[in-house]
Amino acid sequence: MEIYKKEKLFEKAKKLSPYFLDKIWSLKDLKIVSDIRGYGLLAAIDVKPEKTPGARGNRLVKQMFWNGLHIKWTGDSAIIAPPLIAEKSHIDEIVDKFRTTLAAEKI
Repeated sequence: MEIYKKEKLFEKAKKLSPYFLDKIWSLKDLKIVSDIRGYGLLAAIDVKPEKTPGARGNRLVKQMFWNGLHIKWTGDSAIIAPPLIAEKSHIDEIVDKFRTTLAAEKI
């Protein structure tokens, strides 16, 4: 807990949260996105499922990895939780790679 207090990580996360959530919600224009929700530095993005639930998420986790982003997927839902030490540039990179990967997916 000393590191959290010394580095003011909770305060930094609280300050970064509005920026993070705005950037995540900027992905709502993609046709593949069916839902976005978030709070603080935690968000989830649901994509429209294929005939077999989870198949698209399984493919997208691999595509995102090859595009330089490792994100946890559960079925067709991506869970985004950047570390408390994240900066705006990290959020920008996450969202850019998300957009690139999702935009390339055929629906």
